[in-house]
Amino acid sequence: MGYLARGIEQVGGRRVILALGGFYIVIAASFPVTPAVGDRTVNDVVMISLLVGASGLALSYGGYRLSQKDIRPDLYHVVAGWCVRAIEVMVGILLFISVITELNDPLANFLILPALASVAGLGMGYHDGQAQTRAVDAEEYSQELERYETIVETVNDGIFVTNEDNHFILVNDAYTELVGYDREELIGSHASLVLTDEENAATLREEVERNLTKETTDSEMYETRLQTASGEIIEVEWTAAPLPEPADTIPDVVGVVRDVTERNERERQLERQNEQLDNFASLLAHELRNPVNIGQIYSQQLPHEEEPQAVEYVTEAFDRIEDMIEVLLLVARGREAVSECSTVHLANAVRQAWDEADTPEATLDVATDLTIDVDETYIRHLFRNLFENAVEHGGASVTVTVGDLPTGFYVADDGRGIEPDEQETVFETGYTSSKSEGGMGLGLTFVQEMADVYGWECSVTESAAGGARFEFRNVTKTQRATE
Repeated sequence: MGYLARGIEQVGGRRVILALGGFYIVIAASFPVTPAVGDRTVNDVVMISLLVGASGLALSYGGYRLSQKDIRPDLYHVVAGWCVRAIEVMVGILLFISVITELNDPLANFLILPALASVAGLGMGYHDGQAQTRAVDAEEYSQELERYETIVETVNDGIFVTNEDNHFILVNDAYTELVGYDREELIGSHASLVLTDEENAATLREEVERNLTKETTDSEMYETRLQTASGEIIEVEWTAAPLPEPADTIPDVVGVVRDVTERNERERQLERQNEQLDNFASLLAHELRNPVNIGQIYSQQLPHEEEPQAVEYVTEAFDRIEDMIEVLLLVARGREAVSECSTVHLANAVRQAWDEADTPEATLDVATDLTIDVDETYIRHLFRNLFENAVEHGGASVTVTVGDLPTGFYVADDGRGIEPDEQETVFETGYTSSKSEGGMGLGLTFVQEMADVYGWECSVTESAAGGARFEFRNVTKTQRATE
């Protein structure tokens, strides 16, 4: 870039053009009243003023309209440079002519011809500025396109673009690896190449176009099956978005695809396992209830007067088995196992559970007067699990406290507590610290499952005495028993 162009760029191309226009308008307006008129005729003076003034007006108008031309603002100096160079060239020509011959009217020539040349330079500058604008825009577009292509190729998910005829016009490497076709095989091919048939491809395209016309910011998620080049059927989920297009045209569609075959298979396997577990739990509960009911009937016929303690043990054992059947169904079936709730006085349920638990040396402190709507069997089993857990980990002489919270209740003990890094895992199925003693890790799993079923918030933390504190919040339909 020359000194002239650099200087114009610093000043501002548009300002230079407007300044030139204003300069020539001032000359045209002041020329008739200056001594430079000399002995020229009126027609000559008017002609000089008109030509110079018209050039000034043309430059001023051209500078004003410059922003409405297809020229980048950072290239305005190109247009101004043409105007200035045209003046320089014309002045140079006039000087050369004046050296080799005598000009008829030097002042008129040096006023009119450079002014007219600047207007011609303005026109040339327009063309040059527009051409350079197109070149710069094309280069920037190419760089931007290269950046986006790099981004597209580095994304792990498959990306494709289809046109209005549902033919592939762009795919990334991840998509070619997903479907097993080369890029050359996909580009230009119909989307039915990877779908099951052309009818499904057309139906899916119509659904996508309908969804794209909806005024919503949420992307629609589609799940389809694709057939790879090897004939394998895979399941994918993908989202679609329209690419910017001129108005009244069908936009190209870009899709981002992810293989979910393994995920869906795991979900189906989990559903099958849950169904099998549900069936097994129902079958087991049904098969256990019959002998339990028979045992309960015959236990009522035992000679209570002769062996009262044995009869009591047998009756209690059958009742506990019946409770365990209900617990088994809750763990296996979740919400589906919950029957109609009843109003339970929490303190009564706590004491009944304490009597059922094996805690001869432990101490219970009941500090609650809540009543809640819950299944009585489940809430007693919840407390019994927590009491037995407290005795197991806190020692036979542990003290257990059941108290109120603003939206629920808590069960705390003064045992050795639960390590902070284990407080999140104690509720997991199979977790137990007493495997050697036959622990199955289902007690606290039941506690968490029951809390989830009833929508309670269950957590474990350290009690004031340093032991474990199980908190149950958001216990719905609670009230004071004294109210």
